[in-house]
Amino acid sequence: MPQADLSRVEFWIFDLDNTLYPAHCRLFDQVDRRIGLYIEQLLDLDPVAARALQKQYFRENTTTLRGLMDNHGVDPTDFLDFVHRIDVSGVAADPDLDRALDVLPGRKLIYTNGSVAHARNVMDRLGINHHFDEIFDIVAADYMPKPDASSFGRLIAQYGIVPERAAMIDDMPRNLKPAADLGMTTVLVSSHHDWAQPTGEEDFIDFTTDRLADFLAGLGLTKKTGT
Repeated sequence: MPQADLSRVEFWIFDLDNTLYPAHCRLFDQVDRRIGLYIEQLLDLDPVAARALQKQYFRENTTTLRGLMDNHGVDPTDFLDFVHRIDVSGVAADPDLDRALDVLPGRKLIYTNGSVAHARNVMDRLGINHHFDEIFDIVAADYMPKPDASSFGRLIAQYGIVPERAAMIDDMPRNLKPAADLGMTTVLVSSHHDWAQPTGEEDFIDFTTDRLADFLAGLGLTKKTGT
């Protein structure tokens, strides 16, 4: 497959967790544990049973939240508030990423299956909040998570995105497939999580990187004067 041309990108769409901050911060591990605790308390299950149900819903519904909504009528606001009540002190400021985003031309958006509050909380720690005017979260997606096609459709319609001039950056291969199908350029940020590993059959991934800041800086793209 020919190498994609990122110099033509006008819309940069970034995932949040394990993408804008490195997976070794293990921030999502805290969220993962709190999801399990939420299920334990909601359904009066022991930790083992709650964990099994959590992962079942993740596999079958793409997020545990969607599974809990569909099967148990869970209030999504209550769920999101609970699971994102975490310690983000393990996320350090990333001046390299700040500089790379500062010179990157085009519009920058966050597209997350989490909440706006969680995204802002994390980006405050990274020192990059000022680069993103827009956050398309699970609420804006009407609780239909990536990689659901309707979620991508809402994102594109809301921000007037031209897929052929957009790049999608995510740590999960399955989230990049619909982006590629729409014509977006795709960038996979490698993660240590088993469930985020490529299978070797992802011919829809254009670029792979271990460190996002270095990747963006290495593109050599800069804003035009006055933008």
